Amino acid sequence: MKTLSLIIGNNEYYEGAKLTNAINDAVSINQVFERLGFDIISKYDCKADDYSVLLSEFEERIVNYDASIFYFAGHGLELDGENYLAATDCQIPPPDKYHASRQSIRLNELLDIYKKNANKVNIVIIDACRRAFDRSGNIALAPMFAPKGTLIAFSTSPNDGASDAGFDGHSIYTGALLKYIGRQHLSVEELFKKVRKTVFALSVGRQTTWEHTSLINDYYFNTGQLVHSISISMMKMRSEERRVGKECRSRWSP
Repeated sequence: MKTLSLIIGNNEYYEGAKLTNAINDAVSINQVFERLGFDIISKYDCKADDYSVLLSEFEERIVNYDASIFYFAGHGLELDGENYLAATDCQIPPPDKYHASRQSIRLNELLDIYKKNANKVNIVIIDACRRAFDRSGNIALAPMFAPKGTLIAFSTSPNDGASDAGFDGHSIYTGALLKYIGRQHLSVEELFKKVRKTVFALSVGRQTTWEHTSLINDYYFNTGQLVHSISISMMKMRSEERRVGKECRSRWSP
């Protein structure tokens, strides 16, 4: 399938809300997507003004593709039932929904684009609300429902915390995603199930990934165009699980 991807990674939020691994995560996803032959729109440390340009280009170009993937690493938040993906100039937490709406992508804006392209395979991957905040209370992503032809994947389930620790230089979620995404003939549903099992193990049961899907067509990231798997070796993976498991137990212990 001819695939278009939009990749965003934001680290440089205001003091106290800065992230460490979001750009590393986004850059690595970008590199893998290049190897898979996807066409890519990418931007790092986005200001609010960047978002309108990115969404406009994405909406204009998506009509020429069979599938699309939107990937975001950064801060996500919920206000009055609306989900926002914060730009780096968004105050965290925002004083009100009006500030949030002007300094963020409203996730419904993206889903509106997908509703117009329901005959395609559309995938949303959100690795958000890590380290600085738990996804709970008013600083969390509200539950979402995928429009027809869409899969929405979150790094953690509603109202659960998400750790920025994980694979070296990556969150647990994106590290797990990178482990499997290049595997040949692995369906998107199988991929996210494997990611969920890995994240659950690495976080010692503290983090469970979440998806909502209304996909009609099948989708495989790698149908043979990426011959060599990008996954780390099983021995290295088990060593990483033991190391991060200890780290997470310490991080999440009362």
